Amino acid sequence: MTKVALVHSVSPEIYDEIALYSPEGLTTINIDLKKSLNTNNALVKDAEFIMLCGNVIPDEIIKATDKVRLIQLLSAGWDFLNIPLVQELNIPVANNGGANSWAVADHTLMLILSSYHRLIEVDKATRAGKWGYPLDGTNVFELANKKVGLLGLGNIGRQVAKRLLPFDAHIQYCDLMRLSSKDEHALSINYVGLETLFSTSDIISIHIPLVDSTYQLVDKKLIDLMKPSSIIVNTSRGSIINESYLIDTLRNRRISGAALDVFEQEPIEKDNPLLLMENVIITPHSAGNNWDAWSRRAKFGYSNIQNVINGGEPLSLVHL
Repeated sequence: MTKVALVHSVSPEIYDEIALYSPEGLTTINIDLKKSLNTNNALVKDAEFIMLCGNVIPDEIIKATDKVRLIQLLSAGWDFLNIPLVQELNIPVANNGGANSWAVADHTLMLILSSYHRLIEVDKATRAGKWGYPLDGTNVFELANKKVGLLGLGNIGRQVAKRLLPFDAHIQYCDLMRLSSKDEHALSINYVGLETLFSTSDIISIHIPLVDSTYQLVDKKLIDLMKPSSIIVNTSRGSIINESYLIDTLRNRRISGAALDVFEQEPIEKDNPLLLMENVIITPHSAGNNWDAWSRRAKFGYSNIQNVINGGEPLSLVHL
């Protein structure tokens, strides 16, 4: 019987929800990273597949068996892997095929609306008895007729675009792979160059993976192009932005604000200036983490493994 090592540090409830979708003929091995590494290594030695739930996998687990045919991620990103080791062992890696794109898109829209309505500040002030603060009629906005610039239009970017349409926003994007004119028309979205995206958008939302070519892609040059009234939203990876320069820009109010789910250092350091800024909304890299997404991730992951067992090529392979 084919064994799948489900490597995780999640609660028993989430583990059970994922394992529930294991197809007949597969045995799922519970590799709980909260337990002894020696115990886990012994359990994983006969596994042909590794399914990873989370963003931590010790090298010892990857090297514990020479039978691994695929590392199946339940996440969208893969930057946390020891890529040289995976390449050395010649193990293909697949991500979740957009299974959490609904969750991340919902979170992105929440951050945009919360920023535009100053929700965190208003909630805090109202609880403190400061009725109406800090609203003055000039500092809250609607999405209608605003230009939203999507940096990246993969699974998540497309879901964000779909959610923005009912708000009557004008959506533009920049991606290495331009859509066909038919697809652009279907999404009511326009392609622009990178600098145009940053100089003309009221909202910048980042949806690209972290690879060598995107490390600090959003640098001083691009940030300086942004409108003073604009905001930037990042639910991708913190290191795509030059965080220190973004902090300086926000501190000096050269852009209106930021809403960030990801950071260069995670968990975010306690002395990070972003934590003290009223024009910044912060969440703990939680955009893709909701109950409804687990079943979708599990179904995709197991079906991809089953496809390989049946002699097919894995879907959503990532380029390491």
